[in-house]
Amino acid sequence: MLKRPLPFSSRFKSCSPSFDFAKPRGALTVVAYQKLQKRLKYSGTKKRDSPLVLTVEPDGSDAWRLDEAIDLLKNGAVGVIPTDTLPAIVCDLHNKDAVLRLYTVKEMDAKKPLSCLVPNLSAVTQYTTGFPTSNTPGAPNWFNVVRRLVPGPYTFVLPATKNLPSQCIDFMSGKTIHRKSVGIRLPADPVCQAILDGMGGALLCTSVHVPEVLSADTEVPDVGSILEAYGNKGIDFVVDVGRRVVVESSVVDFTGGDPVVLRHGQGDVRVFE
Repeated sequence: MLKRPLPFSSRFKSCSPSFDFAKPRGALTVVAYQKLQKRLKYSGTKKRDSPLVLTVEPDGSDAWRLDEAIDLLKNGAVGVIPTDTLPAIVCDLHNKDAVLRLYTVKEMDAKKPLSCLVPNLSAVTQYTTGFPTSNTPGAPNWFNVVRRLVPGPYTFVLPATKNLPSQCIDFMSGKTIHRKSVGIRLPADPVCQAILDGMGGALLCTSVHVPEVLSADTEVPDVGSILEAYGNKGIDFVVDVGRRVVVESSVVDFTGGDPVVLRHGQGDVRVFE
């Protein structure tokens, strides 16, 4: 049985593979959420009356059906897509209003850092400084190790570059505070990969809410449950590939040089230990 993961560190407080499984609490969070709602009201961005549901084959054999979802994302939509672990609520990383809407859908504090879905290793080097050279004599070349593991169920926490949009950390206040690190995912899911390829870039993501304790036979919420939870909060579409068993990603932190395993999930992390 997989237990609810512990917080990563002060940099990724209350984070999950999109770094959050529970709704935020407390007066400060409520105030932040109210400010987000007020800004959304005047942003000119409108919610759909009813989210679009796109049903595709899990193997991506009818990926052409995803064209509408890709077009929506390119035009500032927020949607739910499958990954090789938990379904993700996603938006275009570079669309400021879309990022705002994603935070309001999940009712998160505006300063909570989220992870990114990227289509390939080249995108990893665009938003991060990459995988560092180990300080340990005789240690493996971590880039080569990771290259053999991805796409796969891993989240790698890496030092961020200035290419990471500032709104991902403090877009509400307008400050240009830059994140020092970011979680990066390259999911081994053909539907998710088709969407990322169609976007030609990264998606900001946060996982859908799941039970605090996950068992080996726990299934991802079906499309009806997702619509019930998020349909009236601003999502524009859901990509439905049917029910799947919930498996969390493994999380490895490279920000200190040598890798540190922060969570044991589906991905094999023995090489990093």
